[in-house]
Amino acid sequence: MPAGVSYRVGDHLSVVPRNDPSLVDAVARRFGFMPSDQIRLQVAEGRRAQLPVGDSVSVGRLLSEFVELQQVATRKQIQIMSENTRCPVTKPKLLACLGDDAAATERYRADILTRRKSVFDLLEEYPACELPFHAYLEMLSLLAPRYYSISSSPTGDPARCSVTVAVVEGPAGSGRGIYRGICSNYLAGRRAGENIQATVRETKAGFRLPDDASVPIIMVGPGTGLAPFRGFLQERAARKAAGAKLGPAMLFFGCRHPEQDYLYADELKAFAADGITELHTAFSRTEAPKTYVQNLIAAQQQRVWDLIEQGAIIYVCGDGGKMEPDVKATLMSIYRERAGADAAAAQRWIDDLGAKNRYVLDVWAGG
Repeated sequence: MPAGVSYRVGDHLSVVPRNDPSLVDAVARRFGFMPSDQIRLQVAEGRRAQLPVGDSVSVGRLLSEFVELQQVATRKQIQIMSENTRCPVTKPKLLACLGDDAAATERYRADILTRRKSVFDLLEEYPACELPFHAYLEMLSLLAPRYYSISSSPTGDPARCSVTVAVVEGPAGSGRGIYRGICSNYLAGRRAGENIQATVRETKAGFRLPDDASVPIIMVGPGTGLAPFRGFLQERAARKAAGAKLGPAMLFFGCRHPEQDYLYADELKAFAADGITELHTAFSRTEAPKTYVQNLIAAQQQRVWDLIEQGAIIYVCGDGGKMEPDVKATLMSIYRERAGADAAAAQRWIDDLGAKNRYVLDVWAGG
């Protein structure tokens, strides 16, 4: 990191990515440009410019650094495409997704939303669309930074931080070629010594290790959700080495197979051996029955409940679409059993933990 930049355990790294060069090249060519071609953008008086205007800029830089090229096409964008289409075969196909009736809504959901087709995917699918380049640029969102939990502690080396990133790459849902996640592939393609544009962002106040090292903690982080907890454990190890008395800690980590994606396996096992945390692992793709972190929590409910009663803070990081709701449901089930409570009381209990920063989330949308 640059001189003067620091971070704390639990912070995020906000990374500004670049669009894939092959995608940029394909988009530029669709509109009759080479990426090296220079253009000048102008903005109508009274309108706010979000793209570089006035000076010449290469088409490649514009498409690489400023706009989202892979977001799912909205119905408004498809409408603009239809308004720029004269072909009597293509136009009805675009309009078929735009009506307010159930059939049009379902067609948009099934053909566009589920298959995650971008405007460029549709332009490739419907070459008769005559959408001009300026209209294409206007309809795109600005390229947004991506946020990653920092997976290290500054105690070891305050000038360095790490992030733990799954590289997203596979057959495109649109059926056209390979889909590559923008930022994960951008980072994976960097070489040692290259600079990236990134900023340290403070996490919300609750997603911090307690100042009092004796407070129990329960960490739930399958997959790359492990990231902040690796930093937590490095920090706990440093505190222990400095003479602090550590409270109990439990880490629930899940992955597919212990020989494929068991992240930081040796490091985690060493932390467990040194008493930095209890380690509970779930594997969902082995010969044994599929096991997920919520199953481990249920299996360890006596220990989990004991720590909660001792004032433990519960941290959950990772998929917010399915994993976190399943973890929450498991914790509420434990509470109902232990307290003899009904569903409404369990909901109030988990909400109260959240309000007191004892059930703290760092999650992202699944899918």
